[in-house]
Amino acid sequence: MQEQHLDFYQLFFTENLFLVPDMNSPAYPEAALPPATADDDISGDTLPAKRYNLLGQNRKGLIITVALLEKEFQALPSNEFLTKVLVSIKHTLSDVAFVNLEPKEKLDIYLLSKETQINNLLVFGPGLLDMDANSKVHLYKPASIGNIPLLIADVLATIENDVNKKKLLWSGLQAVFLK
Repeated sequence: MQEQHLDFYQLFFTENLFLVPDMNSPAYPEAALPPATADDDISGDTLPAKRYNLLGQNRKGLIITVALLEKEFQALPSNEFLTKVLVSIKHTLSDVAFVNLEPKEKLDIYLLSKETQINNLLVFGPGLLDMDANSKVHLYKPASIGNIPLLIADVLATIENDVNKKKLLWSGLQAVFLK
């Protein structure tokens, strides 16, 4: 009898029709299916793993990117020079988030923006951003990527020990933060 029903439906449909067994029939008891557990995520709302290790509260969306050893990175919030830099642009440590990159790792701003708020980006170390080779972003010269203001400078320890680089940094910071 099922064969006759299939022939009947084929008069109305040009696509191939397939018979699917009835899952409620005795041939498919519910006991054959594994029971659902609390660990099973069926919502589809899984959060992707965070790619970047952020340090700080990021209240104003200022991201400071560095490439340091882990011990130096953890000590970064207590860096006296960095604290003075932040005060000069009217920010505190709670206003920023620090991102530490591994050697040869590049910061993907798009991925970072999925993880945290980015209103400004301050990068201490040339070559830390994943940018197109044609991008014309120079050290200490304010730029923007999309609508995110950006300032790239030398490594923090280098600036701290060089008066001329401190002046260049201050000039760039004024243009970005104190307009």
